[in-house]
Amino acid sequence: MATYTDKFHLQGGELIRQITFGMNDGVVSVFALLAGLAGAGQEPKVIVITLLAATIAGALSMAAGEFISSKSEADYYSHEIEQESLEIKLCPEIEKEELRKIYKDKGFEGELLDQVVDHLVKDKEIWVREMVIDELGVTDIEQGSGIKTALIIFVAFILGACFPTLPYIFLINFDIEPLVMFKSATMVTVGGLFLAGALKKFVTGVNWLKSGVEMLLVGFFAFSISYAIGLFIPF
Repeated sequence: MATYTDKFHLQGGELIRQITFGMNDGVVSVFALLAGLAGAGQEPKVIVITLLAATIAGALSMAAGEFISSKSEADYYSHEIEQESLEIKLCPEIEKEELRKIYKDKGFEGELLDQVVDHLVKDKEIWVREMVIDELGVTDIEQGSGIKTALIIFVAFILGACFPTLPYIFLINFDIEPLVMFKSATMVTVGGLFLAGALKKFVTGVNWLKSGVEMLLVGFFAFSISYAIGLFIPF
């Protein structure tokens, strides 16, 4: 029962991490782009097209990067498992002594140490797993689907990008001044920035209010720099 709970906790934490950081990147990067475009005095239609293109491009880029990263990590673990399996096959006594040392360092000793080691080496898969986990310094060598992770990142990025983008899409067909549209998008994005920051509580454990305010500061720093750059672009 404890094993199931721990595994569920780790998988749930990883899912929250992916959603949180995907949203963070989406809202901050697209909001910063919006600030640059608004500072440069671009028309609302140009802004909408640019934000939509940036949203899709950014989401695809992050998803591709996550997929390649996950696949590379999985390939690395697979290689280590194959290497360790070969070492156990060729030098079982040496590898058994390494396993003994691992559990001795964990505090096992005497007859209990002998029993633990003898039990583990009976199952080659468990033996290999214990050796690889110790050598790589990880708690688990099981890898989830790279495609699934990439899809989560893709959707999370788009969700974050919706905060600065949707107000323009909804207001583009109304006779509203560009400055009003920009202010509306900014107010909606403030809420998005705070939400994205508050969600980090589930990853970092930091107070949601503090985390939300920190995200606002980061977002407005990127916003200010981009807006200032936009003001100096000669159009």
